[in-house]
Amino acid sequence: MAGLEFNYLLLGLAFFLLGIASWQDFKSREVVDWVWYCMIGGGVLIHVIQIFLLIITKESPVDYVNTWVFNFLFAFLLGLFIIFSGLMGEADGFALVAIAIITPVSQPIIAFTDPQYEIVIQFIPRILGTFFNAHLFAISAPLLILCYNLVKQRSNPKLYELPHESLWVRFAVRFVGYPHSTNNLSEEIEKTPWHFDFLEDFKDDSIWKIVFRPMLESPEADIKRKNDLISLLKAKEKKHVWVQPSSPGIFYLTLGFIADIFLGNIIMICMALIVN
Repeated sequence: MAGLEFNYLLLGLAFFLLGIASWQDFKSREVVDWVWYCMIGGGVLIHVIQIFLLIITKESPVDYVNTWVFNFLFAFLLGLFIIFSGLMGEADGFALVAIAIITPVSQPIIAFTDPQYEIVIQFIPRILGTFFNAHLFAISAPLLILCYNLVKQRSNPKLYELPHESLWVRFAVRFVGYPHSTNNLSEEIEKTPWHFDFLEDFKDDSIWKIVFRPMLESPEADIKRKNDLISLLKAKEKKHVWVQPSSPGIFYLTLGFIADIFLGNIIMICMALIVN
């Protein structure tokens, strides 16, 4: 019973702090460091108390310690990989480590009892469930953007003509961005400069073209480029411009963590169902 209470304490603290982090991520695309420090500190404290409780009750803490340490060490290596590879930002890597440390050492709440699933999951660190689940949720974002564009196109089809683009570009851009009014762009960039990026640029042949930007510049260069483009939009009296919303990575990690706590690694669950 005590172990279950400690799991609830870990989950309560994790949900509360990740809720704060997700709200900050939505609002400013930045999360204050004290959120991660609290997750790490609180997670370490509660896990250490649980380990001492196991020792006092004369239960072996070896499996508990091995599972916990392996999870956050793997998260540390995964965090380094995604940061240096450019797959995700520093905050996302730090968040993975904090989540791994505060994650309870237990099976998902709605656990699968299939023997094949249980055997495989023992050799996979828990943080991979959060990581893969988060990316599964992130896949839904382009579909939501497409649905928005399909609805918007019915009321204003001219915004979606893009006569100078290939069929492939006209198809792809509907999954990653949408037309945005140029009114108040300067104020939006000043308040929330990293909430979206521009998908259009003015080319030498005097036409506006879709430009996909997979690589980010430094914050200073990014803001300068956006302000320069806003000035050009005003000079050309362009009423709408295609923009790409930035991805709230911490929010997806939070959803991935919640799914992992209740269900587990969704990819492994699907594999187990396919095998059966």
